[in-house]
Amino acid sequence: MIKVRMIAAAVIGIGSVVSIGGLAAGTAAVASTHASASWRIVKGVNGPDFPEFSAITVISSTNAWAFTSQSGSAQPHAFELTRGHWLQMAFPDRANEIVSSVSSSSASNIWAITQNFNFTTSKAYRFNGHKWARVQSFSRLMGSDVALSPTNVWLFGAMFSSVTQALHYNGHSFTASPGSRGLFGASALSANSIWAYGTTTVAHWNGHSWKSTSVAKQLPKNSELCSSRLSAIYAASAKNVYAAGTGGCQDQGGPFVLLHFNGRKWSRIELKQSLGFPEAMISDGKGGLWLPIGTGAPISGSMEHYGNGKLTAVALPLSPAHIVLFGAAIGKHTTVAYAVGFSRKSFSSSTSTAVILRYGP
Repeated sequence: MIKVRMIAAAVIGIGSVVSIGGLAAGTAAVASTHASASWRIVKGVNGPDFPEFSAITVISSTNAWAFTSQSGSAQPHAFELTRGHWLQMAFPDRANEIVSSVSSSSASNIWAITQNFNFTTSKAYRFNGHKWARVQSFSRLMGSDVALSPTNVWLFGAMFSSVTQALHYNGHSFTASPGSRGLFGASALSANSIWAYGTTTVAHWNGHSWKSTSVAKQLPKNSELCSSRLSAIYAASAKNVYAAGTGGCQDQGGPFVLLHFNGRKWSRIELKQSLGFPEAMISDGKGGLWLPIGTGAPISGSMEHYGNGKLTAVALPLSPAHIVLFGAAIGKHTTVAYAVGFSRKSFSSSTSTAVILRYGP
């Protein structure tokens, strides 16, 4: 989907944030039924033009990359988690760009996708372990990416843009993949098993072709003020795949919906009227899921956890009115997870603080 983030937020008056230290302690917690949850802010970046962390990828519990973006003509900046610290690193910054997605298969194969502020073009950048370089520019909008190896990368279209096919990179060039029209994001089990989502469809790549399945009947019904769509997918195994979405109603942005594939069919396992748009869905490293949610307008942020057949609210270091989350990521063989977004003092604040949250020791 198109990550309008603070650019659109500033236009419609969502506002933003002050520094983390400026928030009263009384705003710090949402009641949680997930007792073991321990999300905390580990990095904050202040500045003009509503800074936010817009994308993150995690290579391991001790190595990750995250990107800030700003409204106006400011440039995106890259931060790497190394030796326990988030350090700003060299990146081929361009004014009027936002990093919408980042994916990695190793510390020497990281791909970042940018969008221009007019939401008409995109660029793909790759980090080879030593430096970032632009791989290709696109005359259309790309949304998200999945990096499997230096010679196997998938780019998917952006929601609300013109419906186009996904692009596949073979180490030399990007080519359109037949049967992938209208797919916006994916989760890969392997190079020969990739699950992707469209507006009301899910699709599976078997190494040779895409097979799409409609899940429209499992989504909330459309109405004059509601338009259902999927926004995230996570594949745990061939017989355990989740897709999350929203009813797209104009008031809350919801209801939130969670679907599950058991190897034979898709079914709806959760529908929550009080929640809005799932911004991401990742493993918790223990068989469950983390789901950052954006609800209402102005948008408020929250985190949900799905495990043992239950969806529960999770405590964050700031209340929903003071934080917005845009994405989350977790490395392999770890329970340490990260989420990114921004904090604010109030809906009418004239500045923001880009924040990275960490779950785990």
